[in-house]
Amino acid sequence: MVKDDELVTLRDVADAAGVSVPTASRALSGRGDLSRSTRERVVAAAEELGYDRSLVNRGRPTTLDPRLIEFVLGSFDDAWTDAMTTGAREAAFRLGFDLVLTLERPDPSDDWPTRVATRRPSGVVIGIIRPTTRQLDEIRGLRIPIVLLEPRSDPEGALASVGTTDWQGGHDAGTLLAASAAARFVVVTGVPRYRFGRAREEGFRAAIAEHRPEAEVLRVDSEWTDAPLTEGLVAAIRTAPTPVGVFACNDEMAFAVYRAAARIGLKIPDDVSVVGFNDEPRAARADPPLTSVRQPLRAMAARAVELVTRLRHHDDQRHERVELPSELIVRASTLPTSDF
Repeated sequence: MVKDDELVTLRDVADAAGVSVPTASRALSGRGDLSRSTRERVVAAAEELGYDRSLVNRGRPTTLDPRLIEFVLGSFDDAWTDAMTTGAREAAFRLGFDLVLTLERPDPSDDWPTRVATRRPSGVVIGIIRPTTRQLDEIRGLRIPIVLLEPRSDPEGALASVGTTDWQGGHDAGTLLAASAAARFVVVTGVPRYRFGRAREEGFRAAIAEHRPEAEVLRVDSEWTDAPLTEGLVAAIRTAPTPVGVFACNDEMAFAVYRAAARIGLKIPDDVSVVGFNDEPRAARADPPLTSVRQPLRAMAARAVELVTRLRHHDDQRHERVELPSELIVRASTLPTSDF
């Protein structure tokens, strides 16, 4: 309850939260190695009492802007994250910031917002993962700007986000395959059905419906990483007639299509025409080289860093999604096309 007719002190907050005054000070200023529960309890007490958090830093020198940007990812061990990390690092250095790589760990007691709060960076870029409401509230409570990079679900304007033209990329893939001699079509999509996967599939289906309205599109479920060779995938490309046009919603799944074709003795692209998404470095080295929709990964990460630095000075209430254009890179895994 807010105290009337008197200034709420840090001692009041500490007493309400059941912690010492130094602990309350560290929790509110984002300093110190405190548990998430302690930090949340102190912040909640301060908000309940109406405490002016700007008082925490009065009377002593403080670094209000450490020129530090956190880049939070669920992993750092693939071509996607390598490209993103490079783009974020180059942009941060160009703008005069340092970049810290922060891993989202499965251990709930080692939550990334607690580590971010300890460092109190100038901004946070969150890649792929969709943070929980509690995690976002913890970062927002410290007044740290946040940008989502290719989020798994739509933030619906509540947060700034950067991505690529997923729907258009899928549409470009569908237009290419529809213009070929493919007799039928398959889309291989990842589970869970993330926002970007749905957009890619919808774009692909729209192109097939536009150019080959009589054709049916069969969907095969796969996994986003380490896509397995499943019986469902084998059956989808083995069923007559051929050739079959296959759009895989990432390159991992496209390479699973390669393995499936090899297993049943079908040739790429003569029997199976394949388009992937991401254009990983190994796409160009595949046999035959893989046609793929290229995401401007480094540019996307750089744009996210630029945006988070701008948000330090502009606290917008609603945010539009920033989309950088994808590009279809045609190689030897697809059949020649004819003009419509």
